[in-house]
Amino acid sequence: MSVLTRPAVLLAGAAVAASLLVAPAAYAADITTELTAAEMKAAMETVATASDSAAAEGWKTAMEYSFSLSGTVIGGTDTITADRTHGLLSVVYSMGDSGTATLFLDEGAGVYESIDDPRRQAALKMMGRTSVKYTFVADKTINLDDSAPDPSDVTLDYAVAGTKTAHDDGSADYALTDADGVAFTLHVNADSVLTGTDATISDTDGTIAMSLDYSYGPQSVTLPTAGQTVSYQTLATGVAYLDMPATVQRAAKLGAADTRKAAKGRKVKVSTLRKVVRADVSSVNSGTGVNMVKMKNVTNGVNVYAVNPWTKKTVKYSVKASGKKVVVKKR
Repeated sequence: MSVLTRPAVLLAGAAVAASLLVAPAAYAADITTELTAAEMKAAMETVATASDSAAAEGWKTAMEYSFSLSGTVIGGTDTITADRTHGLLSVVYSMGDSGTATLFLDEGAGVYESIDDPRRQAALKMMGRTSVKYTFVADKTINLDDSAPDPSDVTLDYAVAGTKTAHDDGSADYALTDADGVAFTLHVNADSVLTGTDATISDTDGTIAMSLDYSYGPQSVTLPTAGQTVSYQTLATGVAYLDMPATVQRAAKLGAADTRKAAKGRKVKVSTLRKVVRADVSSVNSGTGVNMVKMKNVTNGVNVYAVNPWTKKTVKYSVKASGKKVVVKKR
């Protein structure tokens, strides 16, 4: 090693040594204090008040979680964005390989939910509405503060003994274990505003762990457009019509079977057949939640049928009395 490079190496080594000395000094400034249940409750009330004030215009929670149960590990994320100024909230969540789902709350208006299951997507295709990505349920009672836990809410139930670790920058960590055995560590800044939460619970089956980060201030939430949205009931109707052929057949066969029972081995009366089939058609419609199946009187019986309002296809069965028999035929 040359005379010129040796001092440089010594200086670099001195810098590393200095950094190692500084880090423990900062950590050593932490002070941990035992808190009684009453003291923890009072501390959490302070945190809740400060966090609620910080979230006056809006807030955002980003959560990561994992389930390690019976040897299987599944992870996921959950992000909540609340725009209190405009009364809007979005929730974007995912778990394992199931993809991402989204929920929107529009205060005083209703709830939007992303459409991700194959049945509802098939219904949209049948309806010619493939551009639709969300369902909407009108609900004027929707209120952000009642519908989603804001950062202040997660501090209010803690009235158990624990510890407070104060840091030299004014921030602190509160550690406790609740009555359900969940171990929590709550992180607050120098203003007692909640900035993060870690939680873990373990038993013989495995471990559930989650970590949450909080941020505060005005947020931006963009609701789905009208072209991306369909009412929940309309979509439910579309899903029911996917099974229209089987539903009509079931109504016809059920009506025929119940008519035979009513006849008790005697000649089947047309008037009885019509009465029984009408009742069964009504029952089937109630079960699907859609007034899909219709009935029309014909010679010696009825036709049981339905017409798909989107494809215009018709499925029809006749149910007729024939002596002591009831005959069902597809038309």
